[in-house]
Amino acid sequence: MKKVFTQSLLLAALLAGSHNVLAENTTMNITTAQIAPAGLQQLIDRHFAIWNNTDAVEREKAFAAVYSSDFFVADYDGLNAGADRVNAAISRVQSQHPGFIFTPAAVEWNHGIARVTWGYGPKDNPYLVRGEDVFTVSEGKLSSARVFLNK
Repeated sequence: MKKVFTQSLLLAALLAGSHNVLAENTTMNITTAQIAPAGLQQLIDRHFAIWNNTDAVEREKAFAAVYSSDFFVADYDGLNAGADRVNAAISRVQSQHPGFIFTPAAVEWNHGIARVTWGYGPKDNPYLVRGEDVFTVSEGKLSSARVFLNK
């Protein structure tokens, strides 16, 4: 009896067209553009310059021009939010891999998301490790980076 009642209610709702009303009244809010923001490649280049810089004090001075105040990096070691934690994460990565540098490819843009593939390794083998970063951009600054390792 319960199954018949449930099926009857479902059939009545479908016949009444309620599912169409919901679809008709739903609007999508897509405000991103396919065209990359001006200066995006330079912003990404400055990001990788920060990550390649071994001087923590110099890195932190460059943060305000590149990152939003709530910038975070999400990677396999966790989530690092804010300048102090991100700077500490950079120091940790550099101490684990002395002499390694990031070698990024050109930035790709797709409706509000930037993606950069990169190599990480010593100068004689700069693609020892490969990965990609997926960035969000807000008001001309990077607001987040999600790191994926490919190798």
